[in-house]
Amino acid sequence: MITTAQFNDLVKNAKVEWRDGYDMVKPVARELYDVYSTEEMTSEHSQIDNPGFAHRKQQGDRYTIGSPRQGYSITLSQSRIGLMEEVTWEMRKYDKYREIFKKMKGLGESTAQRMELDLTHQLTFGATATSYTNMDGETVYTTTGDGLGIFSTVHKITGSSATFSNKLTAAFSRAALEEAEGLFTQMINNNGVKVVVTPNTIITGDDPATVNAVKEFMKSQSAPDTANGATNVYAGKYRHLILPYLATTNTGAYDSTKAGYWFLADTNHSDAILEISENPNFTAPSVGGNGEDFETDGWKFKSSASYDYGFLDPKFIVGSVATS
Repeated sequence: MITTAQFNDLVKNAKVEWRDGYDMVKPVARELYDVYSTEEMTSEHSQIDNPGFAHRKQQGDRYTIGSPRQGYSITLSQSRIGLMEEVTWEMRKYDKYREIFKKMKGLGESTAQRMELDLTHQLTFGATATSYTNMDGETVYTTTGDGLGIFSTVHKITGSSATFSNKLTAAFSRAALEEAEGLFTQMINNNGVKVVVTPNTIITGDDPATVNAVKEFMKSQSAPDTANGATNVYAGKYRHLILPYLATTNTGAYDSTKAGYWFLADTNHSDAILEISENPNFTAPSVGGNGEDFETDGWKFKSSASYDYGFLDPKFIVGSVATS
């Protein structure tokens, strides 16, 4: 039987299993975010553009004073996630180590999976809507600072009535990729001045047809969709990031209608923000203390984290809601 004398060893091994479970889930979606630590419950993030091009200065004239343009802002509020498992008296009585450590590993996976799901769903639902209801019944907003969905054909700027687009509807192909690249060349800041964004990453879900289309395109020796012998200018131009939870519902179930979604992004940016006030954490009980249930004799272990996230400015990414 696992006794209180063996409790410390059980906790040490349980934490190892929790960490193994957490590390099994690769933090892919997190790569799209600028990650901060915070001690604030609520924080505001604002955008300000540089004053634009330098002006000519004639002999004896004063320098032109720049006019930086204030952009939009977003507010983030921390929210906590967590899950708990119980090591029952029967598990301890009959030395069910394998079953116990499977529970601990599952706790680690659950926290990492939820964070990946949340971060991914900004793309999944931001592609077509300004909000969605998550698995806990909460409203999650998928808007940028201008109040529009992350992907829109009429994103606004503060300096004029001009707009720009970061959304298309074509399935992945050379023509669609070039259309996405073209949208990057038309991005403007809040002064209406063209901004230079250099995309470096193609993002898809794990739909085999879409994944293979991208891989074949990127690794072809000759130019895709053209006669043999032509150079493939896309070879090595982009990396391919696969988000396994992209084509899912708000509860994480597979959703075939989103299988063809794909995105082109510049990951060297600070416009998608992830603030973490509690890094994923494993908490064990103390014998006779905080996690021991008097009525059941169970020992309770939990995994938790606290964070919030959002998109301030959409100019670093272009997305397609292709359904096939």
